[in-house]
Amino acid sequence: MLSSFFSKSKPINYIIIALYMAMLFGLFQFKKGFPLQKDHIFLLLINLIAYISPILLLNLIAQKNDLTTKGTYTILLYSFLTAILPEALMNYQVLISNIFVLFGLRSVLHLRNEKHIKAKVFNASLLIGIATLFYFWSIGFIILVFAGIFFFEPKNYRNWIIPLVGFAAIYIFANCFMLLFFDSFYTITNYVEPISLSFEEYFVRDRLFSIGVLSICILFFFSLYLIKFGRKPANSKTIIKIIIIYLIVAIGVVLIVPNKNTSELIFVCAPLAIIATTYLEMEYHSLVKEINIWVFLFIPFLLLLL
Repeated sequence: MLSSFFSKSKPINYIIIALYMAMLFGLFQFKKGFPLQKDHIFLLLINLIAYISPILLLNLIAQKNDLTTKGTYTILLYSFLTAILPEALMNYQVLISNIFVLFGLRSVLHLRNEKHIKAKVFNASLLIGIATLFYFWSIGFIILVFAGIFFFEPKNYRNWIIPLVGFAAIYIFANCFMLLFFDSFYTITNYVEPISLSFEEYFVRDRLFSIGVLSICILFFFSLYLIKFGRKPANSKTIIKIIIIYLIVAIGVVLIVPNKNTSELIFVCAPLAIIATTYLEMEYHSLVKEINIWVFLFIPFLLLLL
């Protein structure tokens, strides 16, 4: 049974999930009718790697911080949530930005061991700063760094300044790169993108389907997670709060980005997958759990029919 299979963490689980993601990636590309030029194939390969590779990092974050049990439900749910966002699979910039945000989250969660705090804060700031070079509004995830400082080391005022230093360093390095290769400056106006609260681009049939499914998942899984929050061990509640903040910030980023096309929803998938794992790890009828997993696996294929 699938529920039993994915409750374990074995190499074959990762391989099967990666193949599932690769298959859906290929089907969406086939539906789009991609040309077979060399440059386009190279870009598709980058997209595919950037799409699949976060599953290893996400599972590591979830298990090392005791957010989930030692299974692969989290990455199974991540594969489902990302697969209902075909626009994101075509956008290497948002995929790569998502990877750097996850690395930044990992550094923030490492603050819990109370060692090398300043180095970890600086590292997290650098990683999120790099993410902004690919997708500017991922700058919102700097809130995770400040949340980590607030929960783990708030009394040292230097910690609150370090994220600004990290961003300044990224901006300087970006300018050095631009001067070296393009003989021009990376100005603030080139870097900063406007805020938009327009949602007109969402009113397309397949995009509405993606948003509808994701919205239902957010409401259901997040509500359940809040109910279960009181039963979590006290030593893990701070980490859980950071994951909740992660989801809230991701939703905030989605609301304000310009040129909305559902690719920006990729940022919601990682925290939501961690939160949704609580549902699959609950003790309830095995047949119901099995049906749930099959539904998750087949929903992305409905998009191919739209």
